[in-house]
Amino acid sequence: MKTSLNRLLPISAFALLAATAPAFAASKDEVPIVNPAVEVSRGSLKAKVKVDGIFEAGEMAPIKVGPKVWADLTIVEATQHGATVKKGEKLVKFDLEKIQEQITDLEQDRAGSKLAMDLAYAELNNLRSTTPLKLEAAKVAHKVANEDFSYFETVQRAQRENNARFSLTNAVYYLNDQAEELKQLEKMYKQDHLTEETEEIVLKRQKFAVEAATFRLETTKQTTERELSVNIPRERQKLLQSKNEQDFAVILAEATLPTTLAKKEADLEKLRRDSRKSDKKLDDLREDLKRMDVTAPFDGIVYYGICQNGKWPTAAESAKKLVSGGKVAPHEVFMTVVNADKLIVRTTIPESELQYIKPGLKGEAIPTIAPDKKLTVTVEDVRLVPLPGGGFEAKLALTSKDGLPLAPGMNCTIHFNDVEKSAAMLVPKASVFTEGNDKVVYLASPNGKPEKRVVKTGSSDDNKVEITDGLKEGDKVLSNKPEEKAQ
Repeated sequence: MKTSLNRLLPISAFALLAATAPAFAASKDEVPIVNPAVEVSRGSLKAKVKVDGIFEAGEMAPIKVGPKVWADLTIVEATQHGATVKKGEKLVKFDLEKIQEQITDLEQDRAGSKLAMDLAYAELNNLRSTTPLKLEAAKVAHKVANEDFSYFETVQRAQRENNARFSLTNAVYYLNDQAEELKQLEKMYKQDHLTEETEEIVLKRQKFAVEAATFRLETTKQTTERELSVNIPRERQKLLQSKNEQDFAVILAEATLPTTLAKKEADLEKLRRDSRKSDKKLDDLREDLKRMDVTAPFDGIVYYGICQNGKWPTAAESAKKLVSGGKVAPHEVFMTVVNADKLIVRTTIPESELQYIKPGLKGEAIPTIAPDKKLTVTVEDVRLVPLPGGGFEAKLALTSKDGLPLAPGMNCTIHFNDVEKSAAMLVPKASVFTEGNDKVVYLASPNGKPEKRVVKTGSSDDNKVEITDGLKEGDKVLSNKPEEKAQ
């Protein structure tokens, strides 16, 4: 019996296990995988900030020509890019023939301009003196002409007509008188029947007097007729014409003499103004000629173009212009002299890191040409106005080049170690996953279905990572990536 019982126990146990096996299996499937949610919160983080930098000369002199009036800046010869120059050394030679020719022309024109101005000044002074006199003379002539015509019409005309007629009457009377006297003499001498020699003379004289009176009468008739029909009307016409001419003359004088004087004053002022402009242009051209003598302001290296944030975006374009026959524009920075012995580092700080990069913060610059070297740098200045391309410009002081042949325009990587980030939005490092180019987290939801969210990350340490965009404080993210259920 004992043997039978011993044999039955394993069999019974096996049967019991077989019977309960499905129940155990079912219970195991119903237990969920543990994936706790972690609340997003703010905290401190010792982070490392890494940015790209570029070496830049701490002392630079942009080279340009800022002429006042001259615009033709044609190149004859230019110092090569990368050349070492000494202070006062000529950097570029311009074609000066045309500007020198224009300066010579203006200098020669200046003498003629002065003579013309002196002549105009003399003429103006003469007009200032004579204009009142000429105006007064015109008024006097006008008055005289009007008075003469009025006197002729009212007095002189009738007087001259009467004189003419009276002269004729007088001639007739005189002839009759002489003829009557001759008649009486002849009658008297005839009665005496004797003509003495003296009497003959008297008669002869009287006969001649009669002839003279007759001739005088004929002449007087002609002159009287001429006076009445021609001379007096002609005199009237002459006086009337003179009056009319003086009427117009005084109007013209009153209108033109002051205007002529004013125009002469304006002409002189224009000559003065043109002379001042010419003198100014001459002075400006002389100054421009001096400005076209471009020399190095200090010992350094020539770079083509202009430096912008440590880069040289116009170097290639400037190189095309700085050849014989090329042209540069006025006020264009076509080259820069740099002091390569005094370098700084220029960098762009992302907005997410801006609050942590402060003046005085120290870091390490690793030059691209010497990745095994670490150069100490210190933040000097951070601009709080965003750059057009994004980010914020920062300037860093370089303690030493450590014997490296560094030059402006070379690149480096800047590391700021153990940057204290306070109030950073933090999640566990294990909660952030990479999917392609995106960083994602999974938010816990009441219905148990996780929500995938694309986020932007910042700095991190061994355990935590900073979230710069995509989450807010209080959100809950899963600690692990949820498994995808089979369909």
